[in-house]
Amino acid sequence: DALTQQDSSIVEVAKHKYASRIVKHLLKVCPAAQVSEVMENLLAAASTLACHMFGRFLVQHVLDSGTREQQYRLLRTIEQNALPISETCVGRNVFEVLLTHAAVEDLDKAWVARACAQDSKALLRLALDKRGHAVVLIMLEILEPRRDQRVSVSLAQHLDTLRASEFGRIVAQRLDVVGAEYP
Repeated sequence: DALTQQDSSIVEVAKHKYASRIVKHLLKVCPAAQVSEVMENLLAAASTLACHMFGRFLVQHVLDSGTREQQYRLLRTIEQNALPISETCVGRNVFEVLLTHAAVEDLDKAWVARACAQDSKALLRLALDKRGHAVVLIMLEILEPRRDQRVSVSLAQHLDTLRASEFGRIVAQRLDVVGAEYP
């Protein structure tokens, strides 16, 4: 009850190292009607929480345990804010979980992967990153069966840069296997 009385503070509570665990536990054990306001506030702040060290666990909890509508809203928020989320280390973790999560439908994964691929410079930075390169590999895996080569083609323009980087090299090898149409 105390959490629902202060709408804006729930986001701050969700960012706290220990309090976020309490919120997550309450979301698990309390009836949906009792925590609906808390969930609404968390969904409204999903793009901020996805980039926060402790807030991301609540975002991941919604992926695991949220209703289909809550998951849909979360996915659309992440899709619409893909670039700023992918620029943070914590956000890249959220993308990795989202793109590999069994409960998320393949079409939703493809939407998020396409949103990440919109900015070729950001995509290249992601491919060169220690954690980000894994996200790019997952994106390729999701988009290939759909014959959607926007990630492959965008990265193929930077093969030399990719091959010069420890993590980019892994992505370049994957592109070679895929046989991306190089410009």
